[in-house]
Formats: sequence, structure tokens, C-alpha cells
Amino acid sequence: MPHIRADFKHLIFKTYFSVSATRNMEKSYEKVIDFLGTLKTNASVLESIRQSGGKLNDRSLPEMREYCRRIGYEVPRDFDKLNIIHISGSKGKGSVCMFTESILRNLRHMDGMPRLRFGICFDTRSVRERIRIDGKKLNKEDFTNYCFEVCERLNKAEAANPGMLIDGIPINTPEYFRFLTLLAFHSFMRKKVDVAIIEVGIGGAYDPTNIIEKPIVCGVASLGYEHQSLLGHTLASIAWNKGGIFKHSVPAVTVEQQTEGMKVLMKRAEEAPLKQVQPLTKESLHGATLGLPGDHQLTNAALAIELCRVWLQRCHNIRISEQNPPREFMKGLQSAHYPGRGHIVNDQRYPKITWFLDGAHTAESIKACAKWFSDVTSQHAEANESTTERILLFSCTKDRIGQPLLEELGLIHQKNRFDHAVFCTNIPSLTNNYKIDLHHNTVEDDPTLSLQHTLAETWKGLVIKPKNAGHTCDTHVLPTIEHAINWITEYSKKTDASLQVLVTGSLHLIGGFMAILEIDVD
Repeated sequence: MPHIRADFKHLIFKTYFSVSATRNMEKSYEKVIDFLGTLKTNASVLESIRQSGGKLNDRSLPEMREYCRRIGYEVPRDFDKLNIIHISGSKGKGSVCMFTESILRNLRHMDGMPRLRFGICFDTRSVRERIRIDGKKLNKEDFTNYCFEVCERLNKAEAANPGMLIDGIPINTPEYFRFLTLLAFHSFMRKKVDVAIIEVGIGGAYDPTNIIEKPIVCGVASLGYEHQSLLGHTLASIAWNKGGIFKHSVPAVTVEQQTEGMKVLMKRAEEAPLKQVQPLTKESLHGATLGLPGDHQLTNAALAIELCRVWLQRCHNIRISEQNPPREFMKGLQSAHYPGRGHIVNDQRYPKITWFLDGAHTAESIKACAKWFSDVTSQHAEANESTTERILLFSCTKDRIGQPLLEELGLIHQKNRFDHAVFCTNIPSLTNNYKIDLHHNTVEDDPTLSLQHTLAETWKGLVIKPKNAGHTCDTHVLPTIEHAINWITEYSKKTDASLQVLVTGSLHLIGGFMAILEIDVD
């Protein structure tokens, strides 16, 4: 969608979704996606917060509560009935969400357990997949109708009471992430879910999801350095933000953390019982295999088990053994699926290429991704290693610091050497021919590709060293994901080697990649 000046965005909101206009408007999914493209981007919101020195954070939750009131909900009372599991953390929180969802889905087989309807809201590859009901992404009809309902209610409230202020400042259109959070809550209420699993966007303390005041249980996945210009440059400050989701008398669960972060979490949880869980062991799984690959998932699975155990006890008075969870829990861990995380793709159209997908986007998650790739490619190694070439396809968003991500990948270059490194934007295609819901409003165009050129130069500095003498790694900078895929597939036709391609650095990269190769998952 063409760039739209910020001062016109509120006008466009009313043009698209004013009460009078929507009476006769065809409620199409395409119009909804176009509308979302007019909202203020996540990147610009984060930049505004940085420039304010964090002062805008103080308005975050009051504004979000007002938006909820405008669409007909009293917070927190109305959302208490969603029986929420609230999850923050730096790495692994998406995996924890998926394990938790899978365990709950398998509880329908447990004796005496009523059939649950559950919702999940988490950061994923495309806009509609953020909201899932009973394990499936919200269908287009419901997504469209609920979006129109939210917009109509916002406009109706403003028409009845124009120019509402908070601290003397007017409230206009919700930004992109806030709107999607509103849409998720509204969807869960309309679907009457019995449990909602909600992943924090950024941080926790000031995140729009933190309007929740009476969750059933809160979880904090592994902490690490991320969004430092927003969350702070120390692990303590990051932990303070992540632990901001803890609530008085609400059980909280976390995993093993570095001492600096754990001390802060414990202080944040002074009025909430905080429990630390230990990672599962392969022995404790009794031969079962986790649905999500990688040793780091043993930690995420342990957190998910405890979240579900606490939820069952508080909501249904069902007590589950900590040492021996029932088979339904184990089946949930085995059947968990997170497309684009530890995901291996073989496409018959390109028989010489094996794609390895992982949407890791923090230094810690990239480290886990690098280990997974190194381990799994050893298993996939050709009989003659000289006939195998490896390619890195990488992208990250501007709010990420690319160097520490590439440094982790550079470490495995010593063992699993990359022959080519391709750096592209998160834009799927210049022609917009692919899934329209991938054209999310989270990144801004940069025709100069300055970030991609910087990443390429950083990579050269990491891998072109004396110890790598005799082995070159060519770099390529391309404007879209489609261009990158085309380069790789064309290269496969020119070489006799089999290709192992690692695609990582951004969930948006993974989403665009899967759309272009038409890898459709629910």
C-alpha cells in the first residue's frame, strides 16, 4: 500500500469505517487489510516512545483501557471471564504459547474434563494468524466482521463524545498493534472462549495486553537482551519490564534465569507467588519427542506444563502431579506445532534445496537456531560433503541490532560454512501478489536498502578472517523476499551441489517466505 501521511490517517479511519459509511459498505477482507495499512506502524510508535524518553509509556495502559471502554467493555471485569494465561519473556514465549495451546487442546480426552473453547493471541507470520480459536486462525469472515464491529464502536463512541482527553491529550485512532490487541480481545469475547493464551508484544509493564488485571496465571520465559533502546540496556531493566505482568495474588511461573534477571523478577513478584521450574529432561519425557525441535524447547515445555497445571487447579479444581503429568499433557507436547520455528521444508519443485526455517530474532534465540541448524544439517549431510553448499537467507527489522544476531551465526560458520549469504528486506514482493494479510503495518520501506547493506558488511567482517582462508562466502543484497528466493532457486539450477538454506532473523521473513512458496499452514 502506498505511503500515507500520518496527519491523514485519522481521517482515513473515519472514511473507511465511520458509522454511516459502513451501513452500505461491502464488508470485505481486502478493505480491512487496506485499513490496517493506514494505522501508525509499530516502528514509528517505538520511535516516538524513544524520543519521549519513555514518557509516552505512562499513557499506554490508560489509553488502552479507554479504547476497550469505547468498544463496549469494562476492564478488567469483562475480560476476567476469559480465564487468561499471560506470557512474557525475551525468547521462547511464542513456543510456550504453542505448547500451552496444544496441551489444553488435548485435555478434551481427560476424564471429567469439559470440552474447552480456547483462544490464543501471539506474534506470528501474518496478521490473521495472530488470533486463533480452537487451534485454527480466525477465518476471514469473522476477522472482517469483528474488525468492522470494533471500528464502528470506536467511531460511535467518538461521535457521542468527541475530543475525549487523557491528561489533556486527545485520543485518536489506535495504532496498529493496539488495534490488533483490541480485535483479539473482542474476538475472544464474541467467541466466548473458556481460556485465552495471550503473548505480550514488547516488554510487559506497558504493553497493551497488560490491561489484564486478573489473569489465572502469568509466565515469564527466558530473559535476554532485546529492544534495549526501549526496555533498557541491562538485564535488570528488561526483567523489570517483563515482570510487569505479575498481579497481586496471581500465581507466576518462570524458568531458570541469570541471577541479575531473577532477582528483579522475585522483587516484582513480592505480592504474587513466584515459582521457578526446571527444564524437562529427555528421561522425564519417557521416550516422547517434543513437537518443537531443539534442546532449548525442554525449558519452554516445562513452563507450559506448569502454566496448564496451575490453570486447571484454579479454574476446574483439578490437581495434576508435578512429577508425573498425565498422558494428555505428554500428547500435547508431542503434537505442538509452530510453523516457521525449527521447520524443515522440502519442495518438489526444487529437489536440490532443503530449506531450514526459524523465525528467531534475538541473540539468544538465534543461538538456539544456530545450534539446531548445525545439528540437523549434520544429520542431513550428503555422503560427499563437497557436493553440499549452504546459504544463509537473513533479514531483521530496524529495531533489532543485527550484529549480535549475525555473530551467533558466524560461530557455526566455522563448522557449517556458508557459501553464500543473502540479505533482503521483510517485504514479500514489489507486486503485492502474495497473501494480502502479509502486508502488515510493522516495517517501513527503505529503497536504499541501507540496513541490508550494513548487515552484509557486518557479515563480511565476521567470516572473512585468516582462520577462514581458502573459503569464501559471497554476499548478496536484494530488495524483497521474492527476489531472494528467485536468486537461490536460479542458483540451484547452475550448481551440481545440493543446497541447505537457513532462513532466519525475522518472523516476517518467514511469513513472506512461506507465502511465496505457498506453504499453507493453519
